[in-house]
Amino acid sequence: MKKGKKIKTLLIILMLFITVALNAQDKKIPQPKGKDSYQLPTFPKVPSPQSAPYTVIKVDFTITLRDNVVLDCSKFYPNVSNPFLPNGYPAVIMVHGYGDRKETLEGFASAQASFGYCVYTFSVRGQGNSGGLSNLISIVEAQDLIEVVNYVKHDQPSGLDSSNVLITGGSQGGILPYMANCNGMNVKCIISALSSPTFASSWIENGSIKMTFLWTISYTPDTARYDNQVTAMQSWVYSNALDKWDSLATWLPVGRDFKNQLSQATVPIMLENAWQDKFFNALGNISTIPSVNVPKRYYFGAVRGHGGEFSTTEDTWHENFFNEWFFYWLFGINNNILTRPIFHYAYTTYPTVSPNTMWTFVHDSSSVWPPTGLTDLKIYFNQNGQLKTTPNTNSTQNVVLNNTVSNNLTMLQAVDDEFKGTQFNNRFKKAQLVFNSAPLTQNLLMVGNQFVNLDYSSSANVCQFNFQIYEVSSTQTKLVTRVNYTDRKNTVLNLRKQKAFYGVSHSHEFRAGNRIRIVVTNLDTAPDDTSFLGSNPHVLPVLTNGKHKLFLSNNSYIDLQVKYPTTHATGLFINEGGTTSQTDNNNTPVSFSLKQNFPNPFNPSTVIEFSVPNDEFVTLKVYDMTGREIATLVNEQKSTGSYSINFNADAFHLSSGIYFYKLSAGSNVSVKKLTLIK
Repeated sequence: MKKGKKIKTLLIILMLFITVALNAQDKKIPQPKGKDSYQLPTFPKVPSPQSAPYTVIKVDFTITLRDNVVLDCSKFYPNVSNPFLPNGYPAVIMVHGYGDRKETLEGFASAQASFGYCVYTFSVRGQGNSGGLSNLISIVEAQDLIEVVNYVKHDQPSGLDSSNVLITGGSQGGILPYMANCNGMNVKCIISALSSPTFASSWIENGSIKMTFLWTISYTPDTARYDNQVTAMQSWVYSNALDKWDSLATWLPVGRDFKNQLSQATVPIMLENAWQDKFFNALGNISTIPSVNVPKRYYFGAVRGHGGEFSTTEDTWHENFFNEWFFYWLFGINNNILTRPIFHYAYTTYPTVSPNTMWTFVHDSSSVWPPTGLTDLKIYFNQNGQLKTTPNTNSTQNVVLNNTVSNNLTMLQAVDDEFKGTQFNNRFKKAQLVFNSAPLTQNLLMVGNQFVNLDYSSSANVCQFNFQIYEVSSTQTKLVTRVNYTDRKNTVLNLRKQKAFYGVSHSHEFRAGNRIRIVVTNLDTAPDDTSFLGSNPHVLPVLTNGKHKLFLSNNSYIDLQVKYPTTHATGLFINEGGTTSQTDNNNTPVSFSLKQNFPNPFNPSTVIEFSVPNDEFVTLKVYDMTGREIATLVNEQKSTGSYSINFNADAFHLSSGIYFYKLSAGSNVSVKKLTLIK
């Protein structure tokens, strides 16, 4: 078989492994009635080899760790050396998802080894046949992985190239190498899917405990064996006592979240998140982009596992994405991957596709994050269940979300009932407030993060607001994303206050003629969740009686980061009096101008504003002192209007110094100087 065909075949095997590893982490105890609807992706047919694949040698072995815990390991390698690889075969370490074991990966490991790799896999401590107790994806397990890497690098009988080691996996299998990367691990590169440097905090985001967290800490001992702290967490979740929540909020992130260590990473890394991840919000990776200083690539969109929808077109794109990473880092093929966009994402949109009426995914990319051309759109909650771009005029008006719980319903009882059935429905009354916009006059692209600013009060010491964002067409209503907030310290009852909080990051294009619907509810279940969550909610509800008021004021709105297809977004919704715009919509003539960036000097981000008087092709580029092009911030047709662009120097690994930015529109050109001081 030719070398290129071998590599492609191996990468297909690797992608199959990652999807299985991600699906493995979806197995939970107790399990929901409906499992993840995951299926292996369809890839091009594996080409017939010109010669038979290598015969693979399998060796089972153990590694005794620093604390005498014994890991159960296996390795797979070709039975002969390769004369074209005088330093030995590249090595791949596969790390499985939580609650799984190495045996799940052995078929993929053997298949990959048959095409010229040394492949290692092991059961993480407290899982499979490895010893010890699980500390729930922590620095303890990351240190274990570093010891595994050190063992592999000195394992010469398998014929590997100790300088050419890749680690890959998803969920736990992606988090551990990412964490180890920040703690001194030295390998060639990492592929980390469905991971987050704030994964522990993501499980209890905005005071709301995700159902997937409870599942993850509720395995029986044949699947995962926990240390004392993790065992205690289960009782903390079921308790309604404030001190138990405080314990969970305090201790869960310790030794698990590692966002403050990202600057210590030394290994090139590819990071992937699913927008619809029921475990970890993509916000964790988005918010820490400036902190990762190694060569990196990001993908946000359709990643199989954790309840996210998938796309066959995105699967095909992924194959090439993985190919490029392998070619560059393991085989030294200069494919210019480091000069192309760092950020890739796929936004969801209508129409839906089978199976399970999933969104269509549309691929996009950007050299900067957030992508250029975005602006804030505030949509306010108004009386009569209306969503508008203007606030309600009477700031004292409010609507009430009733949380009615009876017969001393406990969380354990609700979980046992799977939040359904006569007993549960008689004791917990689901309530919701529905707000609808008028039909959109144009397509509206939402990218990345959105947040809610809430003006509220409650008669209970614990209250919860769950915001579900839908797009409503003439024939279908489908969930886009959600924002959850639980106030666990409402110490002064009925006190009016405000809170701003981010939701589950997502990119989506709303279609002209459709409506935006926001449902505010006390039980976060949705029809689109059933294939993964069954009848269970995204976050655990509050089981305390109370009346929760949402005030219809200028402080109650959802803020979306959006890109309009036209410069002026006048009349975003049909027949609505208010307008939204990227520009000052006052009929003042617009002239060609390039403003001085602000702040200047800057570190690491600055804002560049410019205006163009006509509809024409516009470029905005950054250069160093020698005239070498550093970044292209704008390279597209623009309509008449004013624009604001965020430039982040960290995204381009720039050092302190003087740089220039140049705006070109038609025959107009303007150049200004900016100064970066670190």
